[in-house]
Amino acid sequence: MADGSKRPVCAVVGVGPGNGEALARRFSPLTGTPSRLMARRTELTAKLAGELPSAKSYACDVTEAASVEAAFAATAPPISGDVDALIYNAGSGVWGNVEEVKAGGSRALVGASNTLGLFLSGQEVIAAMRKKGQGAIIVVGATGLGGAARRGAAAFAQSKMAQRRALRRIHGPAISGPRESMSP
Repeated sequence: MADGSKRPVCAVVGVGPGNGEALARRFSPLTGTPSRLMARRTELTAKLAGELPSAKSYACDVTEAASVEAAFAATAPPISGDVDALIYNAGSGVWGNVEEVKAGGSRALVGASNTLGLFLSGQEVIAAMRKKGQGAIIVVGATGLGGAARRGAAAFAQSKMAQRRALRRIHGPAISGPRESMSP
């Protein structure tokens, strides 16, 4: 706890059925951490906020800068305190080999949610983390991609690798030190 009186705040961006829901369920009830659950569609986040102590639901379309800014502004001090941990789970995929994927679809869908959304979300939390000298940004990647794209995942793999490296290289050491975990 930064000031000794407030519990750390965790924002989970990209809460859907699967990883996002599991992360929300893990952080909120077990640790008592106030959780800010953000997703483009709020049916699930609203349901989870009703079930989980200290969780709240916010609409957040990571492909739109104004939506990301509004979601984080709604959680900002004095409403709930700065976000101490950002878990970025939002993402999408365009599937096919390099010669099959059309650039427009790849750039619009994959680039916007997988990389631009992370960039925008990071902008909303990094200044406060630096000021406090602590914080964590966790990016949920794709298992099995490793350093090479699976067949049919050309555009998706590029965007996930960009996610994995971008904030670590630019901001990691200034916040909590670079860490990278890759699943087999």
